[in-house]
Amino acid sequence: MTDRELAPAGIRVQLDEALRISPDGRTLLGGSPGRLLRVAAAAVPIIRAWDGGAPVGSAGSHRKLARRLLDAGMAHPAWDPSAKVDDVTVVVPTYARPVELARCLEAVRRTAPEASVLVVDDGSPADAGIAGVVTRFGARLVAHATNRGPSAARNTGLAAVETPFAALVDSDVVVPDGWLHALRPFFDDEKAAAVAPRVVGHGEGTGWLGEYEAAHSPLDMGTSPGLVRAGALVPYVPTATLLVRLAAVRAIGGEFDVDLPIGEDVDFEWKLVDAGWNVHYVPGVTIGHEHRTRLRPFIARRRLYARSIGLLERRHPGALPAARVSPALAAAVVLASARRPVAAAAAAALGTGLVARQLRPVVPDPIPEAARLVAKGLPVTAMGLARAIGRVWWPVALPAALAVPRLRAPLAAALVTPILTDWWQAGRRPRLDRYLAARLLDDVVSTAGTWEGSLRAGTPGPLLPAGTRRR
Repeated sequence: MTDRELAPAGIRVQLDEALRISPDGRTLLGGSPGRLLRVAAAAVPIIRAWDGGAPVGSAGSHRKLARRLLDAGMAHPAWDPSAKVDDVTVVVPTYARPVELARCLEAVRRTAPEASVLVVDDGSPADAGIAGVVTRFGARLVAHATNRGPSAARNTGLAAVETPFAALVDSDVVVPDGWLHALRPFFDDEKAAAVAPRVVGHGEGTGWLGEYEAAHSPLDMGTSPGLVRAGALVPYVPTATLLVRLAAVRAIGGEFDVDLPIGEDVDFEWKLVDAGWNVHYVPGVTIGHEHRTRLRPFIARRRLYARSIGLLERRHPGALPAARVSPALAAAVVLASARRPVAAAAAAALGTGLVARQLRPVVPDPIPEAARLVAKGLPVTAMGLARAIGRVWWPVALPAALAVPRLRAPLAAALVTPILTDWWQAGRRPRLDRYLAARLLDDVVSTAGTWEGSLRAGTPGPLLPAGTRRR
C-alpha cells in the first residue's frame, strides 16, 4: 500500500461537526457528499481517541482507517503550523495593477520572508510600472509581451517554479500573518494536491455594492472545512490564493485551460480530483480580496461567473445541476407547497422507506433512523429548491404562478426565504434595503448568465435538478 493510500503517521484528525455516530460507535453517517460507513468494533475506541485529540500513530491499520475518514469528508486533518516555508514559491500574476501589486507583495514579504516570489506580468502597458514594484520587493519577474489572460499567466508562473510547491496569489489579494505557515503542512499528506484558504472581502466594504460584497462574496465558500469535489459542501474553491503540489499539477498536464474565459480554476481543481488527488478547503485561514464596488464591473463579473457553468458542464457532465435533491423529498416539498398534504406525506413515507432499505444492512433499527434523516432532510431540500428557483427557475416559475393562484404564495416564499436567511446569517450584515437591492441585481444577472451559458454550451444540465445518491 502506497503513502497516498494511507494517512500520514502522526497526523491529528478532527471529526466533522455534522458527523453522526451510532450508539455502538460502529456506524458513521455524514461526510460530503453524504454516505454511510460501517467500521469494525476494534475501530471504535481508536476513533474516540482521535476525537479527543490523540494522533493517528504509525500503525498501518490506523493510518488506513484515518484515510477512509478523511477521504469521505467525515474527518479533517489538523496540522500545526510549519516552521519553514522555503520550499514554496509565491506566484503573483498581475496586469496593470501597480498599487494592488505593491500592497500584495508587501504582505507576502512581511508574512513569509523566506519564500521565493515570482511575479508574472501579463502584458501590462510599459507605463504601468510593474517592473519597478517587483524590483522594490526583491521578487523575480517574468513578463508576457501581450496580455494573454489569467490562465496563461498562472501557467507561465507554474512552469518557472523550481520548488516542490507553489502558492498562486492574485495581485488584488492581501494575505494575513501566518497564512503560508498554516497551509504548507497539508502537503505532508502525499495525497494533497492543492490547499485553499477562505476568501473574504478586504476591509469592510463601502457603498451598497461594497457592503453586499463583504457579506455575500461569490468567492467566500463558507466556514466549514472540507474536501473539494463536485456535489460536496465545497464543490470548488477560487484561485485567488491556492497552494499546489507541482508533481500533482504536472501529472494532470500542468496547466489551466486557456480556452476557458472563466471557471478555469474549477476545471483545474476537478481534474486534480478526478486523477485521485485531494484538494482541501481550510477556512481557518482567511485572505482579503478587493471588493467590486462599481456597478459595471460587479455586473460583468457576476454574469461571467454564471456563464461559466455551461462551459464547465460540457467538461464535467452532471457536476453543476440547478439543485441536487432526493426525488422523493423534493416531491414531498412540492406537494406540501401545493397544499396536497396527503400526497406529500406519502412521498415522505416513500423516502423514509428507501432510506431504511439502504440502512438495513448496517443499522439495527433502520426505520426510526430513516425517519429522523428524512425529517432533517426535508427543510434542507426545501431550501435547496428555493435557491434554485431564485437563481435558475424563476423565469419559468413566475409565469406559472401568475396563471395558477395556488402557486403564488409558495413562489413568494421560495424567493424571499433564501434572501432573508442569507442576510440574517451574514457576518457583516448590511442595511436590509441596500442588501435587497444588491441581491435582486445579483440574482437577475446570475439567472441570465446561467441560461445564457447553458444555451451557448448547448447543454441543459445547469437548468435541471439532479437526484442524490446515498452511499
